Amino acid sequence: MLYIAHGGFAKVLAANTKADVKKRRSPEQKHGKYKWIKTLVRRNSEDIREIKRMLRGLSYGLRHLMDFQGQYLVDMVCQDSRDQAILDVLRSAGSDGLSPKEIHARVRRYGLKYHHISRRINRMNKRMQNEIGERLADKVGWKWALSNFMHCNWSAKTSEIHSESHS
Repeated sequence: MLYIAHGGFAKVLAANTKADVKKRRSPEQKHGKYKWIKTLVRRNSEDIREIKRMLRGLSYGLRHLMDFQGQYLVDMVCQDSRDQAILDVLRSAGSDGLSPKEIHARVRRYGLKYHHISRRINRMNKRMQNEIGERLADKVGWKWALSNFMHCNWSAKTSEIHSESHS
């Protein structure tokens, strides 16, 4: 301790101790627990989005070197057996394609309405576009047909598997 006399009064100046140092609040205490957690989640989500964007760019650049397995493509786009049935019908339709009503006539037993067909195909297109940057099916006038990418990768792989199993 240091005593300084000044005009008859003695001041005591003590060295800063832990008790005298102002305590800093954590970000959690400053903003509130839930608001801070939301901030951290948002930061992490932005980082993940950036990583996905970089991976998409890499896969887009290296797409010509990639060989996709047929089952991987099916698992990627199909959420249930109804999607699988629509995909099978599109594959059997060939390059001419089928209208949603014609597809519905072939998959009616799955309990789908004909106006749900296009919605499901668009969802499958979106999933595949987000994953590898390709489309599952394209519109041909009023009809839906498998895209060239799917036709080349999935149909060719399926026919190769059938020819290998018969040999």
